[in-house]
Amino acid sequence: MAISSLVRRGVEAVSDISSQQPAPNQPTIHFAGWLSALFVFTVLAFIAIGFSVEYTYGMLIPTLAAIEDSNPDIYVRIDTNHDANKPVDASEPDVDPEIEAPRPQPITSKLRTTIQHLRNRAGFLSRFRGLSMLTTYGIAQVMVLSIMPFSIDAFLSQFFVSMITSVLLANLQLAWVHIVISEPSPKRFYQRIPGFDAWKKIAPVVAFEHTVTAAAYYIPLALISACGGFKGAENPTDGDAPAKTIASAATLVALPALLSFVVSIPARAIFIRVAASMLPEEHESIVPFDRSFGGKVSPAIVGGSGKLSIMDAWKTFDRPALTRFVKAIAKGFAIEVAVVALFGTLLIVQVWAGAVTYGFTGNNA
Repeated sequence: MAISSLVRRGVEAVSDISSQQPAPNQPTIHFAGWLSALFVFTVLAFIAIGFSVEYTYGMLIPTLAAIEDSNPDIYVRIDTNHDANKPVDASEPDVDPEIEAPRPQPITSKLRTTIQHLRNRAGFLSRFRGLSMLTTYGIAQVMVLSIMPFSIDAFLSQFFVSMITSVLLANLQLAWVHIVISEPSPKRFYQRIPGFDAWKKIAPVVAFEHTVTAAAYYIPLALISACGGFKGAENPTDGDAPAKTIASAATLVALPALLSFVVSIPARAIFIRVAASMLPEEHESIVPFDRSFGGKVSPAIVGGSGKLSIMDAWKTFDRPALTRFVKAIAKGFAIEVAVVALFGTLLIVQVWAGAVTYGFTGNNA
């Protein structure tokens, strides 16, 4: 969720910086012919497929990989054939020999096995489990941000507003994790939202995650702005094409976005593991994971905190689990790049064929 919100804010920043009303004597973008309908359809398909890939492979599977136990207590033993008529040999052991099967690989070690497991446990639409809660979170986030106006270039203000908004909506993020990592429940998604006591426990973790992630994004942007990096995008030279202005702004945003993405990986893992440690007892996990996290979690009923600390969430994150988590993110990113490359090629071909033109009215130049 943190990565998706950062991408959205980056797109909004580029859009707001580059958006200007064209003067009467300036060229504009035109759609022409039946190719324009194909162009619009391709854009809509790109959005739908891109979101599906981002949600399933960029958010859901990494969340499961972050909490799955690398060494669950699952053993499969196969008894050997025993012949009752065979003479007893005193040199042979009395106990029937057993062959221990190899320990099964974690479910999230492969994308295919993860999707298959989810489909078997939660149905065909399991790759979109938690989507209702994520949509609710997105709507609530927009509503909160709408009452906190700030300038598009006030990056430090955006940083603090982003963190405050995330903390206020921490319970929705917590509920999303619980829905994703647990077996299907008869409860409606809004009934899974925990109360104020849970908010007090998870709010500091959300503040930590979004502080380090957003700081890696907004502080570099503030420095770039202070050095005058955005002046060319805010006040483009006469005759500059919109594409050039957008490309210039996007280039400046790319490095902070990449830095934020890298920083968000461990921060997101910590939040997911702390949230998983707060999964209510009545809900079973959909993948094997140790609720006590190696004994670090003491139930609240016996006087414990009932959750992992930020430090313990990272310390208990063993290397195999961390490797699966990073690999899941990398595989999801690779799929997203492939989708972007495919649809980008299709859109370029359609533009080249004349679906979209740029110039003065009545001129296709």
